[in-house]
Amino acid sequence: MNLDTRQIGRWLERRFAAPLRDTATATRGPRLLGIAILLTVIVAGGIVPIFSSAYVLQLATDLLTFAALAYSWNIISGCTGYLSFGQVSFFGIGAYATSVLVLRTGLPWYIAAVAAAAVGGVAAALLGTVMLRLRGIMFALGMLGLARIIVVVASDWDFIGAAGGLTLPAQLTPVAVYLAMWVAVVAAFALNYFVLHSGWGLSVIGVRDEETAASAIGVPTSRIKTAAFIMSALAPAAVGGLVAWNRSFIDPPSAFDPSLDLQVIVFVLFGGIGTLWGPALGTFILVLIGEQLWAYLPDLQLALYGVLVIAVVLAFPGGVVGIANRLGWLRRRPVLAPATLPVVSRAPHPAPPGDGNIIEVRDLTVRFGGLVALNSISLAVRRGEMVSIIGANGAGKTTLFNAITGFVKPSEGGVFYQGKSVSAIPSYQRARQGIARTFQIPRLMESLTVWENTLLAARYGKRGGDAVEQAAWALQTVKLDGLWLEPPSKLSPGQQRRLEMARALALDPTVILLDEVMAGMTRDEQGEIRAVLRNFRELGVAAVAGVEHIISAIADISDRMIVLDRGKKIAEGQPDVVLRDPVVIESYLGKVS
Repeated sequence: MNLDTRQIGRWLERRFAAPLRDTATATRGPRLLGIAILLTVIVAGGIVPIFSSAYVLQLATDLLTFAALAYSWNIISGCTGYLSFGQVSFFGIGAYATSVLVLRTGLPWYIAAVAAAAVGGVAAALLGTVMLRLRGIMFALGMLGLARIIVVVASDWDFIGAAGGLTLPAQLTPVAVYLAMWVAVVAAFALNYFVLHSGWGLSVIGVRDEETAASAIGVPTSRIKTAAFIMSALAPAAVGGLVAWNRSFIDPPSAFDPSLDLQVIVFVLFGGIGTLWGPALGTFILVLIGEQLWAYLPDLQLALYGVLVIAVVLAFPGGVVGIANRLGWLRRRPVLAPATLPVVSRAPHPAPPGDGNIIEVRDLTVRFGGLVALNSISLAVRRGEMVSIIGANGAGKTTLFNAITGFVKPSEGGVFYQGKSVSAIPSYQRARQGIARTFQIPRLMESLTVWENTLLAARYGKRGGDAVEQAAWALQTVKLDGLWLEPPSKLSPGQQRRLEMARALALDPTVILLDEVMAGMTRDEQGEIRAVLRNFRELGVAAVAGVEHIISAIADISDRMIVLDRGKKIAEGQPDVVLRDPVVIESYLGKVS
């Protein structure tokens, strides 16, 4: 009989998993289970040094070592999305830093271990400015190469023992090392909890899922990534020092052993990458199984171990925690989600009156190599008006929006916001100043709920101090409040575009740039968005500019219409006049003979 693991998974989900509708009731069970697991681990950890043998104490110390390393790797690779094959670099840096501090300065070992964590953080801050410019496999290979470079340097550096390594006095008892490892694991667990359950952590996950969209709603992506990289280096550096003292010897091959990273990666993948409990569960299950296989089936240990890991990862890509999630256990609670979505009755707050330009583009030219995407474009979006920008595919409409919002650097000309040049300001700062946008293809954070997508924008908007109310208001405005706890993948294409609209409104912007916001919507959904656009002034938005192909949906609500053709502006004026212009008709339909 052939077993389809996907069908089994779907059956388990239908049979056991209840939909997440009310966070107060849906997460009570998972929270109680998490507390029970935590208390069990703490009690078991306290018993180990009292009743165990030397072998069991060393095994427990190794378990804690791997758990701390797994949690650290989970921050940079699971939560931030940067697959690292070189976290062992920080382990080795910490091992040498602790050893040198104690041997050369006489510093107490516990202070030296804390100082080593700081050294690892500083190293990550310096390296992050370079390494985090890489993505995907290039980052992974870059980190692997970094570890190899450090090995070469350490092998030739006499101050730290060179290739011969350093011999350390056996000053620490096994119990002291074990307890210190407990502290390291608790600290690493706390950092993971903070990332996965805080408003700041939403920024980390948002950068992992959609870095461009995160920047468009005000997230300082470079700073967020660097901070996560530093956090991921702290525990490995501290643990490296403790391991060095536990072994009483350190040399480059053992300090920068690439197999250590490989083991940690396997543990996290098996337990559940990007989750709170995955690193711990994967480490404890696989280490204990490995010990039993080594004891009873030493000849088949590696083969059976590998089969187990492959089977779980293939059948359940979410690992052990993914299986638990399907049963309704260990689910992550949406960040800052109230028990029920508050109904926000907000009186209209019209945008300040005036007739000046909100957005002005002056002689803007954008080149991609030899291709001229925009050719000396000049236009303005005035306060209180809605401007529609139309044109055939390839006319340069999206490139124009990318230049205005800071995702494309102009080759010539400039972009001005409320009379001031913003050409040198990064995209996230433009969003914070009040320039919001949507994208031609919706860019949503798939790991976050509808609520969290909107809340993340609200935290960086002008009403960041009242982000929960602002996010609730934005969802109600676009009529997504009934789906607030769903993942974006459960939304229809039209609803996904409405979510992008809600995210833009959550910034409390001065101007919104809508890139084909009505594409994929039903007529009813188009009507709801049209109603929002008609009332944009009452929502506090001073101006709206929209790129749209569905001309019938925006012609009667636009104050002006601008037409682009092959990077040039060919027409501008009232919609009824522009749409009858022979030049405009020809650009859309071609010359009629």
